[in-house]
Amino acid sequence: MSLRMPHIHVEFPPELSPFADRAEAGARAFVARFGLAPDEAARHHHERSLLGTLMGRAYPHSGAEELQLVTDWISCMLVLDDQFDETSLGTEPERLREVCDEVLGWFTEDGSVDDAGPAAHSLTRVFRPAYADLWRRTVPLTSPAWRRRLAAHIGAFFDTCVWESENRLAGRVPGLDEYIAHRGRALMPYLDLIEVTTHFEVPEEIYTLPAFAEMNAALSDADLWTNDLFSCEKEALLGDPHNLVLVHRHAHGTDLQTAADAVGEMVQGRFDRFTELSSSFAKLLTPAQRALFPTDRLERHVAGLRSWLTGQLQWRFETLRFDPTRPEVTSTAGSTPL
Repeated sequence: MSLRMPHIHVEFPPELSPFADRAEAGARAFVARFGLAPDEAARHHHERSLLGTLMGRAYPHSGAEELQLVTDWISCMLVLDDQFDETSLGTEPERLREVCDEVLGWFTEDGSVDDAGPAAHSLTRVFRPAYADLWRRTVPLTSPAWRRRLAAHIGAFFDTCVWESENRLAGRVPGLDEYIAHRGRALMPYLDLIEVTTHFEVPEEIYTLPAFAEMNAALSDADLWTNDLFSCEKEALLGDPHNLVLVHRHAHGTDLQTAADAVGEMVQGRFDRFTELSSSFAKLLTPAQRALFPTDRLERHVAGLRSWLTGQLQWRFETLRFDPTRPEVTSTAGSTPL
């Protein structure tokens, strides 16, 4: 039996950057140059993920150089995340915390880069030069305030990675509300990268508005819960409970298809809420706030958020990142428990 994917309706048409193929080739070269893929299977998995297509859809109006930068960013982050999720490191929370703390220290507010110092772990020795390269290319395009915000968002995501590791070690399935609270952190660094591609940053006075935070949260939930729909078969095979479909199934005692259908309804609700907020947000600003964030900049940023939502959904039908028949997945557990 195969999982039937729930239908999700989105108001905005998908777009694709003319530089997507170039970004794809560049990201593969980036991963190879720094030796980020530990073996042939990992390299093949990265290539089949089609991250250049994802970034080309998420940032369709980005310049070629900026699109390459954000594609290299997501390549580095996802290859690292695969190490967290699919190796023994994912069940060693203390060691994982040390790795995360070391990586987080590389994202300096003042923009300094030190890629020559000692690395405490073999994994960070591999990733340090790659992140140093990313930071050198990102710093000239960003302010200290943006770099501080990015580091905070990556730090929150790393906290979730350690929390997941603790759960795996304990054999614990998180509760539904608990999982949702942690899950929403994973997308925020990539939403920060919108400001790199547009060459202007959201003023702090706007970024901290409750309506702006809710718009980001609705987008994050819609994206990440969609990810969980597409990856739930793979994660069921791997025995990893950190997936909204699997958490929902555990909480309600249903089969996988019933849980997926319920999560599909939840995803649609977050798509619809983001659509509403992205259309009404500008009307909520005072004249003083509009002066801080002029209409043309606001519209371009909101368009970037919408592109992420539509682009990630379209990409999920193009990528093989979530293929549950990957040999390294099927050799672990055999067949998906529907």
